[in-house]
Amino acid sequence: MEVAPCQPTAETGGDHAASILMTAGVERVDVASPSLLSKQRSLRAVYVLNDGLKAVAANSPESGALQCLQRACDAESAILTTVTFGRLDFGETSVLDTFYDADIAVVDMSDVFRQPSLFYHLGVRESFDMANNVILYHDTDPDTAQSLKDMVAQKNTAVRPCALGFPWVQLPPEYRGSGLRNKASSGNYYFIPYVMTPNHEYMCCENDAQRRASEYMQPSWDNLLGPLFVPLVDRFTSLLKDIHVTSCASFKDTLLNDIRKARDKYQGEELAKELSRIKLRIDNTEVLTQDIVMNLLFSYRDIQDYDAMVKLVQTLEMLPTCDLANQPMIQFHYAFALNRRNSPGDREQALRVMLQVLQSCDHPAPDMFCLCGRIYKDIFLDSDCKDTKNRDNAIQWYRKGFELQPTLYSGINLAVLLIVAGQQFESSIELRKIGVLLYWYLCSVVYRYLRSVVQNLQLIQRFKKQNLEHSPQRERLNFWMDIIVEATRGTTNGLRFP
Repeated sequence: MEVAPCQPTAETGGDHAASILMTAGVERVDVASPSLLSKQRSLRAVYVLNDGLKAVAANSPESGALQCLQRACDAESAILTTVTFGRLDFGETSVLDTFYDADIAVVDMSDVFRQPSLFYHLGVRESFDMANNVILYHDTDPDTAQSLKDMVAQKNTAVRPCALGFPWVQLPPEYRGSGLRNKASSGNYYFIPYVMTPNHEYMCCENDAQRRASEYMQPSWDNLLGPLFVPLVDRFTSLLKDIHVTSCASFKDTLLNDIRKARDKYQGEELAKELSRIKLRIDNTEVLTQDIVMNLLFSYRDIQDYDAMVKLVQTLEMLPTCDLANQPMIQFHYAFALNRRNSPGDREQALRVMLQVLQSCDHPAPDMFCLCGRIYKDIFLDSDCKDTKNRDNAIQWYRKGFELQPTLYSGINLAVLLIVAGQQFESSIELRKIGVLLYWYLCSVVYRYLRSVVQNLQLIQRFKKQNLEHSPQRERLNFWMDIIVEATRGTTNGLRFP
């Protein structure tokens, strides 16, 4: 691993950007402090650990691959952090920050159902110019291995989409032919299929000869066939040696660390004030990078300061030499914040932003489909549930997201809206399929979304044909619904016993 110094340069647009930012209360600071540029740091690696007992078992292929990566990181004095897929997919701020900010990200795509989401997050890393992305695959199926290999080869030579691995979406005519443009790819994607030998050693299987040889692996043949393979730990070590860590952007790293510390230390209005103070230190477009902007957006999102999110993106749009506001990930959060802020015209603007993002992306992510569904659903709710056209639009977009990657979020919203539209579990094949998947999710995460769950349950009660027969089950449901609804109210009318 080499550490390369960074030589900051003055951009011609820096002074103009500073003048615009200072009109919003931003002061100039000196970013070329020698004390900041003198620090060096260790290489940061992150590994996404798939959830489930099978994945974390001591003798599982994924566990063995992780151990190989840990040994390589130890040999190169790199810092390895593991994050779970569930927390990454859920969008926890600290996990997203860790994954996007690592010098090298390693994901195991042996589970095909997790590939869409993992490709999406790798695409976000690429948009941050985090170029080292490693895709592992336990080589059990040649067709899947070849598909992943082709995808990575295409990614390394094609233009940069907003994410990778998703089919094209058809948009309404009024949104075609405009929108954001893709950039040339800067990503280095490494695809490393691997096998586990009968002696529990992990070897790379990157070509046809190695794959054919792996089919004949026997405990007594390791010495004979071993020279054909590269140990996985050696492959990792070679990759780590080739990564250049810039101590540069020392000032940028300082800003990112201060944002993280603020999130840990403050909440609510205190965090909003601290973030405003941090923004005062951003003085030019070279320092104003996408990862800093995303960290600010994540932080405002955590305290539900949607107005600050909207104003931050709108300020970026005013900078003539800065195209950060046009990045799909930033546009996604801008539309999210507009929809949540819900000032007059916000939801219509949010919808325009999202449809343009989808038109510009060759490979949209599931969350993008679901956000469109959410906007249409909120418009339907704003109409006192009378706008059936936008109800059906919401169903269409949630269905796209669920078909691409079945999740609790897309599944619940799709199921609720199908019931609102008149379908019933007894007669709807689609509802039954969704129900099977949701059963496994509900118990573990339902309380994360308590207010949203209550809203969905009330929608179901309003539109579902009710069975008026009294039963103990109905009595228990009414009892717990009473408690949950009361718990989510902003104010109470005094003491009451359900």
